[in-house]
Amino acid sequence: MLYSCKLKGACNLPVICNKKINTAGTSNADVPLAEPGMYQLDITLRRGQSLAARDRGGTSDPYVKFKIGRKEVFRSKIIHKNLNPVWEEKACLLVDHLREPLYIKVFDYDFGLQDDFMGSAFLDLTQLELNRPTDVTLTLKDPHYPDHDLGIILLSVILTPKEGEHVTMLMRKSWKRSSKTCGRPALPVLGFCRAELQSTHYQNAQFQTQSLRLSDVHRKSHLWRGIVSITLIEGRDLKAMDSNGLSDPYVKFRLGHQKYKSKIMPKTLNPQWREQFDFHLYEERGGIIDITAWDKDAGKRDDFIGRCQIDLSALSREQTHKLELQLEEGEGHLVLLVTLTASATVSISDLSVNSLEDRKEREEILKRYPVADISQPERCGLPPGESDPSGRVDGC
Repeated sequence: MLYSCKLKGACNLPVICNKKINTAGTSNADVPLAEPGMYQLDITLRRGQSLAARDRGGTSDPYVKFKIGRKEVFRSKIIHKNLNPVWEEKACLLVDHLREPLYIKVFDYDFGLQDDFMGSAFLDLTQLELNRPTDVTLTLKDPHYPDHDLGIILLSVILTPKEGEHVTMLMRKSWKRSSKTCGRPALPVLGFCRAELQSTHYQNAQFQTQSLRLSDVHRKSHLWRGIVSITLIEGRDLKAMDSNGLSDPYVKFRLGHQKYKSKIMPKTLNPQWREQFDFHLYEERGGIIDITAWDKDAGKRDDFIGRCQIDLSALSREQTHKLELQLEEGEGHLVLLVTLTASATVSISDLSVNSLEDRKEREEILKRYPVADISQPERCGLPPGESDPSGRVDGC
């Protein structure tokens, strides 16, 4: 059954179990609460329709945030250049009361800038019928411009009460997944609650009640599906942005909400960076890495040199790929090495930068990336057994 209503004003919906489903508007704080306890909320974010265009090209790069009690509990992947995105993403949440509504906010992803707001709505959890799958249509609105048509978001939800051993089992499954698998947590949880956990310290098998800070559980279970290792080798024939006919280039990378910025190479159109860094890969199907090149200007706004992208879904795993990327909206190329590693055990405490100017560090990088283009100099335009004294890998 499909329900639809608007952000402002009361909803006029069919009655189910003598309750209406409020999907938008002000929350019903005075609605009698359901019986206290733990609930499992299964959400399927299906698609959006006729979303707002926020980019100059008349399109958007939408993603969705779900919040309960001012805490973000789930964030969808980004769908690029699409006003009718299809997500079909699932989230499973544990909530310890139904007072707080589920807020849905849609944003347009903008690389290097603040993401644009595309509308919001909310779902009143107290109005959901327990144990029954429900399709919900949410009409997106902007509180500052209530008359603007911002499209709709379609969800499927089911709310299931959980008690005692069921809660324990769900949490144990969540922790087990966090230690053995990678990816988004299967059971992110919200706020505080009390769960009945069986204590191994008592032979009489009594249950010990422990107060759990569930935000910590959520953080520990948020593992990644793999690592994207990138080596920024060099730039070639970049656009001159300064009056001296040169530039002071640097490069920005962004994968989802992870960012990296290279060092600045002064006065050159053919910079040699030799920088290596890693991104967490949360999505099985990869993602899009946005890359922009800039010219550093002291005391002024930096000049835009060009942009390009890497579609990780097109790259095979456990293999290093040498990429020569043409800069769009500008001139020149960027040369990169990209490796996708399907591992959740590699810890990335920081985005390390390894200079290849040091011979030992350079050898370590070459061991990590056994690519023919680098490990065999004759394929890079150098005679066998010889290398450029500057450390430059010619032709790579």
